[in-house]
Amino acid sequence: MRRLALAVLACALTACATAPAAVTSPAQATAREDSAGPALEAADVAPVPVSASVPAPEPASLGVGGGVWIGAAAESSYVLAGTRDHLIGVWVEIPAGADRGRVPLSLTLTIDTSGSMAGEKIGHARDAARVLVEHLADGDFVAIHAFADDARELVAPTAITPASRARILGAIAELSAGGSTNLYGALVLGESRAQSAPATHPVRRLVVISDGRANVGPSSPAELGAVAELGARRGVQVTALGVGLDYDEHTLNALAIRSSGRLYHLSEPSEMASIAQRELDLLQATMAVGAYVEIVPAPGVVALDAGGVRVEAGRDGALLVPLGTMFAGQRRELLVRVRVLGAEPGLRPMASVYLRYRDPADGSVARVQERIVRAEVTSDPAEVEAHAQAETQSIVAMYEAARVAAQARVQVDAGQFDDADRVLASAEARLRRSAERAQSDHEKQRILATAQGVARSRSSVRHAAAAPAPMKKEAARAGSLQLNDVAMEAMGY
Repeated sequence: MRRLALAVLACALTACATAPAAVTSPAQATAREDSAGPALEAADVAPVPVSASVPAPEPASLGVGGGVWIGAAAESSYVLAGTRDHLIGVWVEIPAGADRGRVPLSLTLTIDTSGSMAGEKIGHARDAARVLVEHLADGDFVAIHAFADDARELVAPTAITPASRARILGAIAELSAGGSTNLYGALVLGESRAQSAPATHPVRRLVVISDGRANVGPSSPAELGAVAELGARRGVQVTALGVGLDYDEHTLNALAIRSSGRLYHLSEPSEMASIAQRELDLLQATMAVGAYVEIVPAPGVVALDAGGVRVEAGRDGALLVPLGTMFAGQRRELLVRVRVLGAEPGLRPMASVYLRYRDPADGSVARVQERIVRAEVTSDPAEVEAHAQAETQSIVAMYEAARVAAQARVQVDAGQFDDADRVLASAEARLRRSAERAQSDHEKQRILATAQGVARSRSSVRHAAAAPAPMKKEAARAGSLQLNDVAMEAMGY
């Protein structure tokens, strides 16, 4: 049941726009084309060509700034004999103090200027745009777009200089609101401009601010998510800022997940400027570009899927998980499901797990790190239980929290507040137990932060349940979006 829940998590987050399919061969993946668009070719996942012959790294290859960024372990250091499915936890964590200097940035800011943004929202959107432009460094590139009935380019991609900065700020000051919401046109225009950045600017980000739902042109999460995925193939990731209570979280989830980007929910329009500054600070601490994880199964092992994230097929049965740009202090986690075929007693390898990326501070040179996952085969279930791997069990708990939050969101939307509170209470308790088993204080605090997020969501659900009839719909919507935040944050978006 748990593994099935992980497999459907992405469907819950994005209204089934991006649910991952099990991948067993490159040929099958290439042949599979559905509403999510065609499967990525290996060379499109990252600027480092996967299809080329990449020499095996030395053991414990070091990341920039020292230390190994990637870790991997099975659920337990023991696995049961026979043909069975197992979970492998994979984590990529860049030290918060890692810093090799600022990387040139190309930023495209796309602002919803439809009628619903009139008033204080458009004023705060202008403030957010102004903050971004004022804090970009000379030499960075920026483009400013607005979208309502159509998408309009207010500022073409422009290198920041003292003179151009003043002109761009002048264009931002003229932003006004009115019309419908053509998000599709905005994404296509924004990604085309972001992709035009020179090779000297490897960090390319499309920031989308919206308070509503797409209602002009293609508007489903699948269609809009496919545009984001196409941009990700060319190195452009999406940061989506949902403002207020009326935006389409399914669509913004899809933009973040399918571009390996980020999602922010802004309950108050006044938060726009501070969130914009936060995102810019993260991008300016970039440590890796074109990053992806490659899971190569050992002989006698089949890599099946990684629930809740975008997965594509590599060579010889490998799975590729694009991560894109990664910054100091960032952590991403994966749960990979593998099938071990007819395991015999003894120590055996399950998979090699690689982190591949380009180093933007060193001429975009390709770098690689490796971890090998091994387990002892046994016929005794008690040994499996006794040797559970705490790090991977923590990832399982985080994924389960994300799944439960997505489930509770659906229950809140249906007015089933007691059911939502019950499943959230169980998820919170599991997270707190997992925190007690954490192997480091940093890991413990991270899990507890998610548990506290679940606890706050429970409070919102109870508030919605107790709200008087005229206020219940708005309270339920606020609780639903808070649950979406918990789910996306637990998944690393």
